[in-house]
Amino acid sequence: MKKICILFAMSILALKSNAQVGAVAPNFTQNDLNGTPHDLYTYLNAGKVVIVDMSATWCGPCWNFHNAHYLKDLYTEFGPSGTNQAVILFYEDDVSTTLDDLNGLTGGTVRGWVTGLPYPIINATQTLPSQYGAEYPTVSVICPSDKKIKSNLAALGTLNEMRTAVQNTINLCAPNSIHENTPQNLTEISISPNPIADIAKLHLSMSNAENASINVFNALGQLISSTPHNLLSGSNTIEINLSGFSEGTYFVNITTKEARSKMLPVSKLRIR
Repeated sequence: MKKICILFAMSILALKSNAQVGAVAPNFTQNDLNGTPHDLYTYLNAGKVVIVDMSATWCGPCWNFHNAHYLKDLYTEFGPSGTNQAVILFYEDDVSTTLDDLNGLTGGTVRGWVTGLPYPIINATQTLPSQYGAEYPTVSVICPSDKKIKSNLAALGTLNEMRTAVQNTINLCAPNSIHENTPQNLTEISISPNPIADIAKLHLSMSNAENASINVFNALGQLISSTPHNLLSGSNTIEINLSGFSEGTYFVNITTKEARSKMLPVSKLRIR
């Protein structure tokens, strides 16, 4: 069933949206305009809150929401350059949309959507299931721990309300701490720089020496490398070399015989 476009004034972003808040968000895997795959459950399993902006280029209210830069501001705060706790995806849900539509070059689109957008744009090959709503725009905030839609940002009126909704979901679903199943000797884990061109550094602090494996997964959750390391008591720095891999988002964790750490995302940029 074709989704419809909600009419709303800029002062009141949406009178009502039928996103099924409380429903489990079905998984999807779609490529962005650069050909990079994005798998919802991979991000959620890595502990990320995911914000899915379900829109259509011909939808005027979608453009108003987009052009107000709400998600761009939230990306700055919660994305890789901020707290790195959330992933934002623009999901063009109308499968008939072309790249020219997204660039505002046809009569079937409102404006050009691509310029200046820092987060991925997906020109979908399939529409999202009904749990994401039947009206445009619907901006679902999805919890990583139970995969449920916690709120719809398009139904809120101000950036502060949206920020609060995202922060509440982060506090409830994705605490910024090492996972409870993390090896007891591991007291700190981080990656820098992020994003990278080729090489990232994994920083580990250990209370005692321990043997472990450093694992790297792609955006589809597939293990692409696993290397053993004898970790020393105190600070350890290990290089993660992604020079042989395409651009996109990867995930790194550490495992021992009895436990594993949380997934840490690292973004690899295209070398121009």
